[in-house]
Amino acid sequence: MRVLYLTDSLSDLDGVGRYGVRLLRALEEERPGLEVRVLLGRKHRAMSAEVPRHWKVEVALPPDYFFYMSSWKFWASLQFAERRVARAARDCDLVHAIKDYPHNLAGLLGAERAGKPCIATGHGTYTVQPLVDPRHARRSAAAYARFDALIAVSRFTAERVRELLPAQHALLPRLRVIPNAVDAAHYARPASVSRKPWHGLRFTLSIGELKERKGHHLALEAWCAVAATRTDLHHFVVGRGAGDEYERELHARVERAGLGRRVTFLGNVTEEEKVDLLQRAQVFLHVPVTARDGGFEGFGIVYLEASAAKVPCIGTLGCGAEDAIVDGGTGFLVAQEPTAVAEALARVLDDDALRVRLGAGGRAHAAQSSWAANARSVLGLYDEALARRGGSA
Repeated sequence: MRVLYLTDSLSDLDGVGRYGVRLLRALEEERPGLEVRVLLGRKHRAMSAEVPRHWKVEVALPPDYFFYMSSWKFWASLQFAERRVARAARDCDLVHAIKDYPHNLAGLLGAERAGKPCIATGHGTYTVQPLVDPRHARRSAAAYARFDALIAVSRFTAERVRELLPAQHALLPRLRVIPNAVDAAHYARPASVSRKPWHGLRFTLSIGELKERKGHHLALEAWCAVAATRTDLHHFVVGRGAGDEYERELHARVERAGLGRRVTFLGNVTEEEKVDLLQRAQVFLHVPVTARDGGFEGFGIVYLEASAAKVPCIGTLGCGAEDAIVDGGTGFLVAQEPTAVAEALARVLDDDALRVRLGAGGRAHAAQSSWAANARSVLGLYDEALARRGGSA
């Protein structure tokens, strides 16, 4: 079986990238002989060291801001991408668009031109946002009707799609929930790093790009309230910033609280550094919000990574964290407001026995997840799509 994958990232630094690399490697292991071809977006981040050399990777797709391009740039980019997909798909059995709309639209159009089935993965915001955006709503709904399957990485994302599509929409019988997974053993074994600034400190940890929907402003407001009376507590934030007003306000918030020396913005870190941070953190604090533009967290692979490292997680209701955290078992799910976050954070920090119990529960929960199981479910969709078309690989 030869499959063409479309994505804008094969990096360890973002969820789509980690999803793509882990899934594709698992698919190869589960289906010997599966041949991976990847069309990658322009301006992509550095590829993961886990990307095998034998994958055929070609930079051929628009960058991640495709959705926001001006009208003429959007149509020019779409037409160019469609041609590149069609050309590459002719020698493949199936197209799988890992990146959301409009990359998956280019994948669909190219696959149709080549006469191949097309499956898409829906990660969250850019699965749902096109359906309510005045510019993209009709086009995205029409495209979704023609996918051979849409994989939602969480029940939360799938429900949002169902709410926005008519009851008779052609996609709905082919909308499948295949939750994100984790290689739990990777986050359980000791990390290989030299001396780091967080070593020897009692700290909490947040991971995610510095953007509104990741909820760093909510996390920091709650953390500052808790840290005011816990003078040994530090906080580390991992994630790329854009140097915008949102990032500046995050820094200003901790300075106003007089806690600037105890909050460190690390930017991006290596995979080994991330593992080390997770293994040493007291609490993983990732509290996404529904952003003003409608953006939300579709799942949050990093919750499973934290759980695998035996770190209790605090997440928020009303997003994909509901699928990743077992409330009361691996951490706590709370309302998207600072008092609720602060209360949960203080509760976990001040109760050693609770922290140990949640950490153990997290590791057990993460161990039940695997990319191998995820890959088997995805391969089942590939086989169904090919069988419907009367083909095989």
